[in-house]
Amino acid sequence: MDWLEVSKSKDIEIVRAGVNQLDPIELFEQLKQLKIVSEQLAAWIDVEMFDPEYLEREQLGYSIDLEGNSLIHDEEGSWQADWLVIGHMKLTGDPMIIETAEPGQPVAVLMHGMGEWDAGSYLAGSVLKFQVALQRFLQLIAQRNDNQSSWKITCMELERIITEIVSADEYADKDLWESLLNPAFQAARGMEAELTKQVLIMSKRGMSIKEIADMLQLPLKEAYGYLKKAKELQG
Repeated sequence: MDWLEVSKSKDIEIVRAGVNQLDPIELFEQLKQLKIVSEQLAAWIDVEMFDPEYLEREQLGYSIDLEGNSLIHDEEGSWQADWLVIGHMKLTGDPMIIETAEPGQPVAVLMHGMGEWDAGSYLAGSVLKFQVALQRFLQLIAQRNDNQSSWKITCMELERIITEIVSADEYADKDLWESLLNPAFQAARGMEAELTKQVLIMSKRGMSIKEIADMLQLPLKEAYGYLKKAKELQG
């Protein structure tokens, strides 16, 4: 837990200035739980949470350079002293931060490679709210999937849970959450494409929609939706 200790290094003190406004032990525990939840969802979310034990080194390239020089300046668009990097988006490498000086300490994702750091979006109003949102998604997976290798969640269900997350947290950005859940959406689209194909084949074999639904273990309405989509694609 080195990043919580008082450092004699001036550049690290700058990084920790915002963190000292929080209960550091509570923050550490929240980040630890957040990492546990995110690892359970690793296959389905486009984010990697850093180990809170080693957050100090994860600030390299953001608040400090490899020589230990501060990258925090007063210029517009420069890195801010109260930003703490806690993870990143796996696809783009965009850093995920806590704005430690803001009320509630919201979680945001900043856009990487823009030449400045004032472009980004909020993900959650706090670390705890982010964790709760991910747990909501984890519960959906447990309810709908027999196991994590058998995907049964539709795109509509994913869109619904994002709507619930955004409605429950005024900070949560819908587009950012859609990006974060992109691996899950890819799995859902793949599943829906396969089911559409199977439903069409069964229909051509003369099976009724009820027989198809029973065979694929789908609700009747859902099976009909796949059949309708298949016919639309055929023109």
